[in-house]
Amino acid sequence: MLKSFRAWLLAMVAVLSCQPAAASTWTFGSSGSYYVTSGSTYGNKVTSYEGAEKLQTFAWSNTAATPVGGFETAYIRRFSTGLGVCNRYEGAIADCIGGSVDHQVDNISQQDVVLFLFESPQAMESLTIDPWGLWDRDVSFWVGTVAPSISLTGATFDTLASLGFSAQMNSLNAPGEPALTLSLGGLVGNALLVGALNPADGTPDRFKIRKLVTTMPSSTVVPVPAAAWLFLSALGSIAGLRRLR
Repeated sequence: MLKSFRAWLLAMVAVLSCQPAAASTWTFGSSGSYYVTSGSTYGNKVTSYEGAEKLQTFAWSNTAATPVGGFETAYIRRFSTGLGVCNRYEGAIADCIGGSVDHQVDNISQQDVVLFLFESPQAMESLTIDPWGLWDRDVSFWVGTVAPSISLTGATFDTLASLGFSAQMNSLNAPGEPALTLSLGGLVGNALLVGALNPADGTPDRFKIRKLVTTMPSSTVVPVPAAAWLFLSALGSIAGLRRLR
C-alpha cells in the first residue's frame, strides 16, 4: 500500500513539475479586461485588472522643447479597438479623440509611446496592434526593470537605458489593415514601452494596442509545492523504519 501511494505521489509531483507558467492575456478593446481610467488630461492613466493582477498604462510623446525631443505626458484612452494616445501637438484632447486618426499611437511628426507597468516581473510574450485603416505597422519596443514610480518626463529615447530599459527592439511589418500579433521574445521585466517605429522612416505607422500576453518568468515559478517534497521525504523515512523492524 505504501509503495503504491508513494508511486502515485511521485507521478503527481512529476506532473506538477512540468506545468507551464500560466499566461495573462490583457485585452484593451471592447469586452476586454476590466479597467479604470484615472484623470481626463495629459498624464492620466488606465489601470486594467485580470483577477488579482493589475496593470497600469501611461502615455508620453516627444513633444518637449527642453530638452528638444524630450518626453512630455500625453493622454491615454481605451477605445473600441484598443489603447490610443493624444499628444500635446494634436490639438485639444476632445478634438483629438473625435478625429479619425490622431488618437492612434503614431510617429507622425511626434513619437507616441505607451508604458505598461506591472507589479512584478513578467515575461513579455506577444503584442497585438490594430491599425484602424490601411497603415504601415512597424513597432519599436523596450523591456525594462524600472522603479514603480518611474516618470519619462524629461527623458529622451537616448536616455531610456538610464531608467532601466533594454536596448530598442524593432518589429518591421508590411502595411495592412488587419490586426497584427507581434512576438516580444519572452523578455523579462516589470515594464514594457511600446511605440511606432523610432525614428520614423517616412512611411506613417499608426495603430492602437489591442492585446498584450505575458507569462510568469520561470525563475519565479515554484514548480513543485515544498510540502510534496517534504511528504515524500517522510514516506521514505517511514519506509526505512519499517525495514528496520
